[in-house]
Amino acid sequence: MLSSEAVSIPTIDFNADGILAMLRSQGLRITRSRRGIVKALFQASRPYSLTELQNQALVEGGVLPDYATVFRMMILLESLKLVHKVNLRRACSFYELTNPAKHQDHLVCTQCGKVETIDVPFPMAELREGIATKYGFTGLHHSLEFFGWCPECTAAVSATTDLVAPPIPA
Repeated sequence: MLSSEAVSIPTIDFNADGILAMLRSQGLRITRSRRGIVKALFQASRPYSLTELQNQALVEGGVLPDYATVFRMMILLESLKLVHKVNLRRACSFYELTNPAKHQDHLVCTQCGKVETIDVPFPMAELREGIATKYGFTGLHHSLEFFGWCPECTAAVSATTDLVAPPIPA
């Protein structure tokens, strides 16, 4: 497996073929399992657990990669800054692509677990620069997740009780 310290990361096309070509150029053999994992990441509309990636890789690549292969690929892609973990307050890790053209934040339902990507512009560039200047940090990045009840869970609870919305934790 590639060592992230020994790898220079060239500029790549941010698509499945571009990432696979970059991995191949660094000496990694592109198997059907690895191809399926990368394609599964590009098909994902939300962060995936390792098990979800494994199952989707079967759909995308035609072969079921073993769990260890999926885990090692995520470690490698994370070290290359191509994927990152998303905190969904769950027992297992969730991963999504690190798209250089579009940062993704999330809404997470605390009742059913539904995850939605937020497509709302945030003034993060200015905020990040201000924080970096004030505290002297460099290379700042962030992860933003909002937790609450989705419309379906809110409606289901509202239909059976007088509760209109979930209580907001202090």
